[in-house]
Amino acid sequence: MELDAALSSIAENLREERTRAHLTLEQLAQRADLSSAHLSRIESGDRQPSLAALLSLSRALGITVSALLGEDGGGPGIALFQGDEPAHSANGLRIASCGGYPGSSVLEALQITIEVDRIPPTPSRHRGEEWIHVVRGCLSLEFDGSVYLLEPGSSVHFDADRPHRLAAHEQTTEVVVVAADSPSNPRRIPSLSPITFR
Repeated sequence: MELDAALSSIAENLREERTRAHLTLEQLAQRADLSSAHLSRIESGDRQPSLAALLSLSRALGITVSALLGEDGGGPGIALFQGDEPAHSANGLRIASCGGYPGSSVLEALQITIEVDRIPPTPSRHRGEEWIHVVRGCLSLEFDGSVYLLEPGSSVHFDADRPHRLAAHEQTTEVVVVAADSPSNPRRIPSLSPITFR
């Protein structure tokens, strides 16, 4: 029941933001690099969006993921996060905002908990960059076909336009993800070496 309410809320916020941006479903799907059918299912509340889809949609609309989750409101150009922000579930992840002031659309920070029994979805891609810091547990990051294990205190920064996915390795894992939109002509970073970060 809670999942249905969350999906309905995301669907409603997404339709409102798309309408506000004067975009058709097809135009937004193209901007977010999603199929129109997939976007339609998200907008109708029939499909649970992945984190990559939320990031792609927020970038295409010029808003934060928090706005799609219904957390944004008007206010000053500052946001304080005390650690007790509401969390939402999306595609097997528990997500709470820990960055992004009202009106910000370039950079956003999310606190994400990944359960050890979560089945990782197909690797995803979206415009921009990601920086991930492991708070607890052990993160398994599949990036561009290589797997990296990151222990608490480790961080990684990568081009999110390359295929990637997250999983908890042997225990529930908590990470902070900072996603940043990139300019239209992004500087490509070199490939990472497949090593274990410790």
